[in-house]
Amino acid sequence: MRYRVQSPHVRELQVRLRLAKYLALYDVDDRFGMLTRDGVLKFQRDNGLNPTGMVDQQTWDALLLRSRPPTEAELNNTDIGAWFAAPTQTGYMMELQHRLRQTGLYQGAVDGAFNATTRRAIEAWRARMGLPVSEVMDERTWVPLIRRTRNPRYAELFDAPPASTLVQQLDPRCAAGKVVCVSKLQRKMSYVVDGKVRFTREARFSRPGWDSPEGEFRIWHMNSDTVSAIFGERTPMPYAIFYQGNVAIHYSQDFADKGYESGSHGCSQLRDYQVAKWLYEQLKVGDRVVVY
Repeated sequence: MRYRVQSPHVRELQVRLRLAKYLALYDVDDRFGMLTRDGVLKFQRDNGLNPTGMVDQQTWDALLLRSRPPTEAELNNTDIGAWFAAPTQTGYMMELQHRLRQTGLYQGAVDGAFNATTRRAIEAWRARMGLPVSEVMDERTWVPLIRRTRNPRYAELFDAPPASTLVQQLDPRCAAGKVVCVSKLQRKMSYVVDGKVRFTREARFSRPGWDSPEGEFRIWHMNSDTVSAIFGERTPMPYAIFYQGNVAIHYSQDFADKGYESGSHGCSQLRDYQVAKWLYEQLKVGDRVVVY
């Protein structure tokens, strides 16, 4: 198979590349486009194969060893993926309930409880979107919901800012103005205004082989529903606050699940969805981030 070929066999190729973490798609198709070609090229380079971008027998055999046979659901784009953010995150569930209420499918309390009423509303929303009935709010289900509803403000969901009991020794550059102060050594992140700490939380940084940049930065972009597709898989980065290139502060489900066993590709991560939402609303493009 090669670039611009159109064939049902391309679907299996795309699913296998996705399973091997070389293609960050969640819907596959019959077209051997540029993204598929780039995934093949990277796979070939990483596995010592001739980087032609074409799938010859040697490339296919190597890919078979690094992936499993696709299911019919994966080939037909009806597979049920992982939650966008876990239902154990009260902040996420409250936001989800508010959005489902906007669609008219949920009439319960916005309390963050993953109860029968919330489950039925999720199932009804998936059915409305033509997806298999399930109580899972995966990316395929979440994306159309956020496009058809508004994101509720933090104050619509919570009565007070997140509680904070941790203490962080601040860098001198954090003493003036509004700044997010991030300490790699202390594994903490604080939001500071004119020297007054508004909250401090545990933070996680880069895994071995990567590096979280240090220095003083300015926020250049913010997006509440970012999904990273840079590293061969789709990784939700809710409430992403970008301060150097693709490096951002954001909520991480992996951090919430695994703690410090893993790490980022350079980002500064939070493991509480509610905290990430609150911090996001305090900041704007141009505000400072100090990483030390």
